[in-house]
Amino acid sequence: MAAPHAQGGGKVSGGGGTPALEPARFVTFDGAVAANGLLQRPDRYRHIEADLGSAKRIARGAGMSYAAASFGAGSIVQQMASFDRMIAFDPVQKTLRVEAGASIGGLSIWASQRGLLMPVLPGYPTITVGGCIAADVHGKNPHRDGTFNDWVSALTLYHPAHGFREIAREREPALFDATCGGFGLTGVIVDATLRLVAQTGPAYTIATSAVESLTAARDMIEVLGQNHEFAYSWHDGTLRGRAFGKGLVFCGSWASEPEPPKGPDCRPMTPYSRGRLPACLWTPASSRWANAYFRRSALRHPHQRKSVFDASFPFTSQTLYHRMFGRRGLAEAQVLVDDEHWEAFLQGITRLFDAVDPAATMLSLKRFRGNGRSLGMCGSGTLVAIDLVREARTLRFLAGLDRLVMETRSQPNVIKDSRLPGSVAAASLPHYASFRARLRDWDPQRLYESEMSRRLDL
Repeated sequence: MAAPHAQGGGKVSGGGGTPALEPARFVTFDGAVAANGLLQRPDRYRHIEADLGSAKRIARGAGMSYAAASFGAGSIVQQMASFDRMIAFDPVQKTLRVEAGASIGGLSIWASQRGLLMPVLPGYPTITVGGCIAADVHGKNPHRDGTFNDWVSALTLYHPAHGFREIAREREPALFDATCGGFGLTGVIVDATLRLVAQTGPAYTIATSAVESLTAARDMIEVLGQNHEFAYSWHDGTLRGRAFGKGLVFCGSWASEPEPPKGPDCRPMTPYSRGRLPACLWTPASSRWANAYFRRSALRHPHQRKSVFDASFPFTSQTLYHRMFGRRGLAEAQVLVDDEHWEAFLQGITRLFDAVDPAATMLSLKRFRGNGRSLGMCGSGTLVAIDLVREARTLRFLAGLDRLVMETRSQPNVIKDSRLPGSVAAASLPHYASFRARLRDWDPQRLYESEMSRRLDL
């Protein structure tokens, strides 16, 4: 297809109509991986198709992923922030064609003003539409709503060997599936057509319940998630022994009244601002105190009304949690455990916590269903997320978690773990081998590369 209508604005400082390549340093959100590279800021469609020869390159959205999926040493990073327009809206079909650089927070506000909702929203509003597709992100009720790409009808992809290409799920399922959850390795996602749904209330009412174990939380989320808008859990990461797994379940329903207006409380965070503190403030004492305070505070006000934006993106106004990990950074792992192996996984993770005693701050559970055919998780089960202070014990714990994942046939979420070994991904992701083969058929030169794609041997 021909290039879409060119976008005006911006200054081209490179030769031949190509934006200049600027030296830049990139870092993952967790602070664990950094690299020097070249940054390009295209702001017209002809910039995307400018000849870069055989140079390795990768598209970048907000750069909020824990893994280095949008940069790598020696790769040109193509920043897509200028491509943020709403292109076409069909109010009858409730579909929106939007450029890949648009933020999901901006899309959420735009949709809400029209009585609509994107059913799947990741946890931070600056994440872009292209990033959501590339990582096949999930929201707060993935067991009911699936993943982001279940709500994508079509997309436009650019690759130097294939040009601009409109891809629909029905017409080119192999390429569509490889791009959705393919972390930008099939080319630049230029725009996408999304399916929206009616927003049936002006705000959310969030109910909080105490639970004494991970299994109790899992069972409660299973029941609540069927008849409510979302349900997920939080668990104190500092507890051990019989207290391990003690936590809270949050359940969201539509409220009949809007949330009262309040002053702006949005303080956007970047990977750079997250790691500004020189030292980590999460010590054993501060972690125990903060977890105990959070639990008491939540149970003191077990029913709260929140705006759609605040309920969808809670960390936007609560950035201190991530900032306290400091420059050293944090580690997060998230794995999908199917129901058949839940008890074995629970026994294994309990033993691992007791044996290593990692500096964990919190755990969280969600029920999950996914249909990915690339590097995303697929199937159904329980998502288990763990946040940890980055230190020597954490690396031992994560190595043990890798073994447990393979023993219980669980699946790691590759976007959450910046050190996930390629051997673990190859052994545990059901579509790893077929995705790798499809990628080589589509792009024999492997022009699109990142640190993550090299680490995972893609």
